[in-house]
Amino acid sequence: MMHSAASRAARILGTIKSNTALLFWDPERFGRNLLQVTNPRLFEQRLVDIMNAVPMHVRVDPAPDAPVRLNVLDSAWSKSGMTGGPNTVINLALRVAQRGIPVRLISTVQAATIDPAWFRNHAGSLLGGPDVPEISIATAADPNNPLPLGHRDVFLATHWSTAQQLKPVLPQLPIREFFYMLQEFEPAFYPWSGNFALALETYGMDFWPIINEAMLADYLFSQPLGRLMDGVIRDRAVVFEPAVDKDVFFVGPPDARPRPKRLLFYARPTNTRNMFGLGLMALRHAAASPAFAGWEFLSIGSRGSVPDLQLGHGHVLRRAPWVDYAGYGDLLRQADLLFCPMLSPHTSYPVLEMAACGGFSVTNTFATKTQGKIAALSPNIIAVEPTLEGFAAGLVEAAGKVADGLPRHSALNMARDWAATLDPAASRVVDIIRSMQGAM
Repeated sequence: MMHSAASRAARILGTIKSNTALLFWDPERFGRNLLQVTNPRLFEQRLVDIMNAVPMHVRVDPAPDAPVRLNVLDSAWSKSGMTGGPNTVINLALRVAQRGIPVRLISTVQAATIDPAWFRNHAGSLLGGPDVPEISIATAADPNNPLPLGHRDVFLATHWSTAQQLKPVLPQLPIREFFYMLQEFEPAFYPWSGNFALALETYGMDFWPIINEAMLADYLFSQPLGRLMDGVIRDRAVVFEPAVDKDVFFVGPPDARPRPKRLLFYARPTNTRNMFGLGLMALRHAAASPAFAGWEFLSIGSRGSVPDLQLGHGHVLRRAPWVDYAGYGDLLRQADLLFCPMLSPHTSYPVLEMAACGGFSVTNTFATKTQGKIAALSPNIIAVEPTLEGFAAGLVEAAGKVADGLPRHSALNMARDWAATLDPAASRVVDIIRSMQGAM
């Protein structure tokens, strides 16, 4: 006799309740098996780990007089997605447009949801002035309305998935090289898997690297990574250092009202390089120290995905409300210590932004991201080995520095204006685009 999926699921649940041995099963693994019973189609979809595995819907206009244009790709340009990495991409694109190259933002998976009026104000805040060039916004996600591409279009991929989406498009165009903005070692976003392999593959494509931070560039060039091992590709690279906006991240006046000392935990459980579990364990160890008596612990960085969590010794990690960009700067100024684990060769923006606001940051070393290089950026950043003991000791050390009660001051040895770092990069990109066009 055939049983429905629901009845089979009920029998499985009944077995679990009656068999204490099954209490030791991995609940996540069992959940997937239960999904296989109750929703085979969804289970199969989750077995396929290719991220954004959809084509761009485009058509090529062969007209030879099409203008030169830089197309900047993202899976979904949106207001809510304007965080550090995407803002850096747009900031660079705006400066390219200021130098006479038309720029178009293209959403490759979802329709673009940016209001043009809002975007113009946002662009002005990124540029720090009223001279905002026109940038068009389009989508290549609609199969019924393919996006027209000009004969002289050039592309900037901003994530490995958008580089993969270019593979079937570039052979249709005269210019088959593309720019690739590298802000992380993206294969490490995943375990060894299909996604890891596809991300790694993109380093073997024909691209011009644009790399955010010399420490990341040093790491990429020290690894056996596709064409990044090629001296020609290395010579092509446009490398710039991040800047920390002085108008958002600065030392404010002393708090008018007394408040507890406050630690912010940059907590993103779905971002594996953030090492959420190890960071939480380190917080629980550090919370036992008398150095944290009376402190307040808040999690930031996630929209509601981190519940309130017990740290022990009377401490609770509570979720801070989500705030906009300016509110985030205020939040850093109203805290004393930021804990930002990040298993990556990039320093991570929050670490730098907290130092600019006069507080202390605790983060970790990784490969080319050494203690010496971090110390050269700021004495307010404590970089430790990414271990339970290292993090806990770093947190207690930082709490001791806060207890010293010294006045806050912005301690950051790096650019505080994006023009200083991105204007030279934009000029180089424009020169490369014009050389591409001249070779047609």
